[in-house]
Amino acid sequence: MNIRLGVVLCLFSAVAWAESTAETELLSAQKAYQAALKSQTDSTSRTLTLQSQLKDAQARLERTQAEVVRLQGQLNEADVQRQQHDSALQAAGARLDAAWAAVRGQ
Repeated sequence: MNIRLGVVLCLFSAVAWAESTAETELLSAQKAYQAALKSQTDSTSRTLTLQSQLKDAQARLERTQAEVVRLQGQLNEADVQRQQHDSALQAAGARLDAAWAAVRGQ
């Protein structure tokens, strides 16, 4: 009887150990899955944030490029006006010089 009891106790012990090992593996696998899921969620969130930031930056770039084109056009117009004013000033200066010369020459 003692031998049978010993064998039965050994079998129960082996089954309990197997269940303990299986439960430990299950807990370990669950923790690994949760960690992988958190990493994926974090990665997805980061990707979405970066996509949004990129879209905003591209919109700012387009607005800035439009502003550069507008300012370039205004600069070109201002330069044309400056050249016209320079020519008008030269003509007025030449007329003034001629008038002074005429007055002094009398």
